[in-house]
Amino acid sequence: MNAPTCCLARIPANGKFWLRNARVADGLRDIRIEDGRVRALLAAGESPCCAPGLDLDGGAVRPMAGGGPVAAGDPADLWVTLCGGRTVPMRAGRLDENRSQKAGHLDGSDR
Repeated sequence: MNAPTCCLARIPANGKFWLRNARVADGLRDIRIEDGRVRALLAAGESPCCAPGLDLDGGAVRPMAGGGPVAAGDPADLWVTLCGGRTVPMRAGRLDENRSQKAGHLDGSDR
């Protein structure tokens, strides 16, 4: 299994998990994803240790809509940089390992 596939295997099918050690605009955070939405952001290392999740090891997490910060209550439509360094889209809390972000384009466009 390559690194991105290995990472994706750690996300439970019920859609409730943590993105740990995620780099967002204001630093490293643990991000709770639940039912297709961002439910909480905590300081990195503050999420429950035994809860399911994925350690991004400082990988960036950005809203697909662009411009604003990742915020609790927002849809989990995000660009996520996985542990293997590849950036993939997350729509409603589900990662798509088959579509990676175009280098240099935060919105994934072909510009």
